Amino acid sequence: MDILTLCNKIKLQPQIKTRVFEFAHNFDFNTVDKQLKFFLIYEKMNDARLELQAILGEDEDNIKILTCMLKASADAYEIYKTKGISDKIYFDTMKCYTRFINETYKMTGRLYFDRYWWTARQAGCHLFRIDELEYEMKHIDDKIVIGIHIPSDADFSPCAVDKSLMKAKEFFTEYYPDLANAEYRCHSWLLDNQLKGMLNENSNIINFQNRFEIFDEGEIGTDFIEWLYNTKSTDYSALPESTILQRNMKRHLLSGGVIRNAYGRLK
Repeated sequence: MDILTLCNKIKLQPQIKTRVFEFAHNFDFNTVDKQLKFFLIYEKMNDARLELQAILGEDEDNIKILTCMLKASADAYEIYKTKGISDKIYFDTMKCYTRFINETYKMTGRLYFDRYWWTARQAGCHLFRIDELEYEMKHIDDKIVIGIHIPSDADFSPCAVDKSLMKAKEFFTEYYPDLANAEYRCHSWLLDNQLKGMLNENSNIINFQNRFEIFDEGEIGTDFIEWLYNTKSTDYSALPESTILQRNMKRHLLSGGVIRNAYGRLK
C-alpha cells in the first residue's frame, strides 16, 4: 500500500490530496520513521505524535502531519494482511480521514485536517471500523478494554448496532484472541441519563444507551455540540432547533443545564 492508492481508495478530497502528494514528494519520511513506528505502541503513540509535530514545524492546515498519518496508515496495511484482516475493514477504518475533513468543512467552510490528535489510533492499528461502529483497543488500568466509538456517518439503528457488535466480537476472537472476552466500554455524551427526558424511549440513542451499565457519570463536556448541532459555537441561543433532541437540548442548556460524558460498560 502507498499513499496514492490509499488516498484514492478513501476518496480523499481532491484539493487535500494534491497538497498531500506535493508534500510527500519532497519529504524524507526516514526523518520521522521512529515516530511513525511508535504509533504501533499504544502507550507511546501520543508522545510520538507530539514529537512528530515538533519535527514538522509550521504546518499550514496540518497537511504535513496528515501526510505522515497517511504514510503510517499505508504502512499498517502490511499488518492487516499478515493477520488476514479484510480490505473492507482496512479501508472502512481509513476513511476516517475523509470523514473528519468533511465534518470540519461543514462546520467551518474550510478544507483542513484538525483530527491529527486522534488518528494515530487508526495508523497504529489500535482502532478498527467494523460495519457501523469503531472499536479501540484501549489500555486502561493495566488491562485492555474495547472502547466503542460512534462515527458521524453511522447507521445507529438497533439492528445495525447489533450486527456491528456481533461482528466485532467475532473479529477480536479471530484476530486478537487474547481479547475474546474483553470488556466493551463507551465514554460518550450519548450515555448521559438526562437524554431519557429529551427523547422517546424507542429512539436509537436511548436504545443504545440502554445497552450499557453506567459506572461513572463522567465529566461535564461541550463536545456534543459539535456532533448534535454541527457547530463549534457555544452561543446556545443561536443553536438550531431542527430536531426534537436539538430543541430539548437547547432548552436544557439555556436553563443552565449541563451534559456529561458518561462511562458505561456493555451489559
